[in-house]
Amino acid sequence: MITLYDLVFSEDRRPSPFCWRTKLALKHKGLDWRDEPTGFTEKQKIAFANSITVPVIHDGTKVIKDSWAIAEHLEAAYPGKSLFPNDATHAYARFVNGWADTAVNGAVFPFILGDLAERVRPQDRAYFDESRGKRLGTTDFTAFQAKAREKGIASFRTALEPARRVLRGQAFLSGETPAYPDYILFGSLMWPHTISPLELLEKDDVLYAWRERMFDLFDGMARKAKGP
Repeated sequence: MITLYDLVFSEDRRPSPFCWRTKLALKHKGLDWRDEPTGFTEKQKIAFANSITVPVIHDGTKVIKDSWAIAEHLEAAYPGKSLFPNDATHAYARFVNGWADTAVNGAVFPFILGDLAERVRPQDRAYFDESRGKRLGTTDFTAFQAKAREKGIASFRTALEPARRVLRGQAFLSGETPAYPDYILFGSLMWPHTISPLELLEKDDVLYAWRERMFDLFDGMARKAKGP
């Protein structure tokens, strides 16, 4: 059975957008897996993969790190229901992957930083404070978050317009059924959903309706996830 190393926060919250991409890809392929919760200070668990970040999967004799590499492995190893139904979808997914990694995740992070800090496991808090504080130049994450929300939420919603334009004409980013491009962007939105009471989408937004459809996939797996 596949083992997935998944980032864990307090009370078994699982916020990692990258791990959500992998979990949705596994479900899409109809695969079962064993979950291995992995905290920030448990990097020894994934040392065998020469990685310091999750997701990592152990699939038989194969070890794969990075959500994109995992998706490509699953597509090659399990040729059932495709994550990339054609070459165009694969190229499109690569674009969405890069856009989500930079523009979307980069924008979301400041909005939820304080909530992440509050919900990190106690044994991981010092690591979180040091690593994020060094990157940002402050450990007053609550103030940093408040300032980001005051200035940036409207701009963030505007930045999602490329996805919104696609979804005005079809049910999913990938067409009438979801595929890996949907799982990428949805993973980014699961990050705040599992950690923060902040609602980033307005109810009349086509992205909100799309997110609701994504929540319903796989017997509501994402909807059932532990939230704030």
